[in-house]
Amino acid sequence: MAVDNMEEKKYKKYIIGLIPMAIYFGIFFLTITALELFMRIYISGKITGMNLFFLFFVPAEAMFFTALAGFFKNIGNKITLPILLFVISIYYCVQFVYFRIFGSLFSVSMMGMGGQAVGNFFWAMEEILISSIIFLTLILAPVIASIVVGIIKKIRFAGYPVLMHLFVILLSVALWFAGIQGLKLGGTDKQSAYHVFHSLSVDTDSAAGSLGTLTTFLVECGAYYLGIGNTESSTEELVEIDKSALELIPDEEIVENIPDEESEEEVEEVVEEIVYEPWIDDSFDFEALAENAADANTKNMYLFFAQQEPTYKNEYTGMFEDYNLIYICAEGFWKYACNEKVTPTLYNMSNNGIVLTNYYNSFLNTTTNGEFAFATSLWPDVSRYAMSGTDVGSFPQSASKYMPYGLGDLFSADGTNTYAFHNYYGTYYRRYLSWPNLGYQDTKFSDEMKLSVVWPASDLEMMEQSIDDYIEEDTFHAYYMTFSGHGPYNGSNRMVNRNINEVKELLGDDAANYNAEALNYFACNLELEKAMKYLLERLEEADKLDNTVIVLTGDHYPYYLSAQGRESLVGGEISELEQYHSACIIYNSAIEEPIYNDNYCCNVDIVPTILNLFNLPHDSRLLMGTDVFSNSMHTAMLYNKSFLNDNVEYNSSTKETYWKINTDLYCEEALDAYLNSYMDFNESKYLASINILKYNVYFSLWKDAGLLTDEEIAAENQRAAKVLQTNAEQNAREAEAQRIREEEAAAAAEAEAQQQQEEQQN
Repeated sequence: MAVDNMEEKKYKKYIIGLIPMAIYFGIFFLTITALELFMRIYISGKITGMNLFFLFFVPAEAMFFTALAGFFKNIGNKITLPILLFVISIYYCVQFVYFRIFGSLFSVSMMGMGGQAVGNFFWAMEEILISSIIFLTLILAPVIASIVVGIIKKIRFAGYPVLMHLFVILLSVALWFAGIQGLKLGGTDKQSAYHVFHSLSVDTDSAAGSLGTLTTFLVECGAYYLGIGNTESSTEELVEIDKSALELIPDEEIVENIPDEESEEEVEEVVEEIVYEPWIDDSFDFEALAENAADANTKNMYLFFAQQEPTYKNEYTGMFEDYNLIYICAEGFWKYACNEKVTPTLYNMSNNGIVLTNYYNSFLNTTTNGEFAFATSLWPDVSRYAMSGTDVGSFPQSASKYMPYGLGDLFSADGTNTYAFHNYYGTYYRRYLSWPNLGYQDTKFSDEMKLSVVWPASDLEMMEQSIDDYIEEDTFHAYYMTFSGHGPYNGSNRMVNRNINEVKELLGDDAANYNAEALNYFACNLELEKAMKYLLERLEEADKLDNTVIVLTGDHYPYYLSAQGRESLVGGEISELEQYHSACIIYNSAIEEPIYNDNYCCNVDIVPTILNLFNLPHDSRLLMGTDVFSNSMHTAMLYNKSFLNDNVEYNSSTKETYWKINTDLYCEEALDAYLNSYMDFNESKYLASINILKYNVYFSLWKDAGLLTDEEIAAENQRAAKVLQTNAEQNAREAEAQRIREEEAAAAAEAEAQQQQEEQQN
């Protein structure tokens, strides 16, 4: 009888324990759900059906935190519950602040840059934090509420048996996998949340839009630290593209049923067709190389190259042969920085020479990504994998890889001297390692310049202290990464303080048409304007202006601009995709009339365009961009796989499709096939870029094709090893410097607290 009572009490204990367990689960479920909805509303201003797939994972996440709660009887739980809610809330606080600064969410792969980002952007962070107090308080509301209830209300925070905690952990795992299966309810195609969950190439912002912020973070942690989902056979996805669907042909049955319209008799005009040669390197027989490839990944990459359509020489081939090239990646440059009154030099350059009317800057933020695409015609890795264990960003990672198609390499092969300049530290994003690897023989960073301010530094001062390095050369190629256009565009920005009064004077009465943020953006870019004006004057004085080509575009959209700032510059509302519409200047003073090109293009298309214009030998199949003058498919793809071309605009964030053609002429299946094939095509280009770095494909290709001698192979291996060693040493120095800063900050805080205590005692 006593045994039965004991068993009954035991079971009763577990049954009673279900009540506090359910309460904790409900608290965590509601907290995570509310914070996810808050983040989504703040980021996109609305909630759509595709945003709600995060709900499949909230039960697992809430159950996990439930397993960490309720270990004690009362007081202990009153302490642990606010702590657990604080852990959840502080994660969303970090994401919120990061989004307000950078315009995107914080990815796990960016954690390696955490210390540097805080140090370099601290001056901007203080103002962001102050302006975010109300929002941060809302995010911390569950923590505050739990503390208040625990103190004021005489509510018992009950616990539940330890064995139930083990069950809850197992239940959390089961719910996670159930959530993955639940995603299938929304489909499994390229536009589905299920595809986002498994994709090798999806970026953090796109993933969070479908899976939620916290779920995306957990998935990225699993991929980055544990390699979950990262398969070595990823290159197999590159060859499965239905290219026949990439060309839209009207349905014959539909066309036949359309009444003929009266029209004038068409006269056939006989035009003599000029046959142009393709941009290929005969050294590369990719199919033969694939048969003898050392491994499956290299073989699949060779087969991918073999399937790529080369671009062809055209009427603009060699237009700038033997000219000088100045190639400029401008910080935060947008087409609206070109203003006839404030920046007349930039305005003139952007409306003359070669004008790319449908140029789109592919990147929302992160300088190194846009710079890498602009400099190499390869897509940077912005996925959850992002080559874990290496420096953040494909550009820094490329330093230890073989990169034979850097513009510096291709120009120096002709005997041209090459130079690269940046008015910030060369160690940041490891430019002091990656730039020489692209063939830049002479590099100069801020520590070799005399700059009046450090952040952001003056582009004019950089130009003044660099142009004499090369202007007397017979031929030269100079690369610049500018800095003055960096945000935030407020009173704490030194370029704003330097130029804002001049901007207002230049605009005159028109200044009233812009808000403060827009005027500040002009002030930052006025420094770039002064640098360009000085550059043109010096080139003209040296009689080098007419035979020098200047290429200038932005690294990314100016993400510091708020919606109000954007609308002020534009003069009205601007759509999500249209904000990426920018300018890429290709200017030569000898061009009397502007050459307009309406083909859709983006960052990766500029290198192949320049190679064609300068008639520099290359194999176009090895580049992910397309010469804008070629008779090829042209598209502007964004970092999140949204894209625009002559037929359609596809927004991957909203899954919205805007057709520019008469869709009545096509069957629905053909339109769907076109859209899906284009998404496959773009994703394969992206994955190919990642694999080129990941597997050092260029090095394997040049070796297998017999283009490198044994001595050159040994030298490259030694160079790469030295880069990795140098980088590891730099990482150690930065980690030590960060540790010292933290210790000094802690000591200062302790000293201040002690001083306050002594003052109170006195």
